Amino acid sequence: MRTLHNFVTICVFGTALAALATACGSTDDTNSGGSAGSSSSAGTSSAAGTSSAAGTSSAAGTSSAAGSSSTSGDATKGAAVWTAQACAGCHGENAAGQYAPNITFSKTAGIGNWTLAQFTAAVRSGKDIDGTDLCPAMTKFSAINDASMADLYAYLQSKPVSDKAEQGNLCP
Repeated sequence: MRTLHNFVTICVFGTALAALATACGSTDDTNSGGSAGSSSSAGTSSAAGTSSAAGTSSAAGTSSAAGSSSTSGDATKGAAVWTAQACAGCHGENAAGQYAPNITFSKTAGIGNWTLAQFTAAVRSGKDIDGTDLCPAMTKFSAINDASMADLYAYLQSKPVSDKAEQGNLCP
């Protein structure tokens, strides 16, 4: 149990460092709608976790679009967010689960039934689609802006689907 606690501590600390390094290395665009819950519908945005400071984004990347299941995020930029936030450290390189659950777009074993808004709530505030808290080990990535969240969602959609139910071993 002590080893598991040490592992979780290292993962959380490493993720926090990755998020800090990403935030420190990104450039800000004064036209960005990058705060949590913003509803910027177009224009340029600085995507936390990506190296592009002025990529265009669309309205589908907003977290307030409750019930929306489509996204026009960029999977390539989402891969950069995935890497910068060290998501593979817990969910595995293919998102099929490792220490944490399967988050591929499987409709039976992953997040294939989740909307972008539900995914955003899970990543930013640690809430499952029914509003209950996810595992306490799930880092809350509140600094990921709407465009980057849509990109991450698109990236996960590009991953191979795994129908293997994997909960991981970080939480009961």
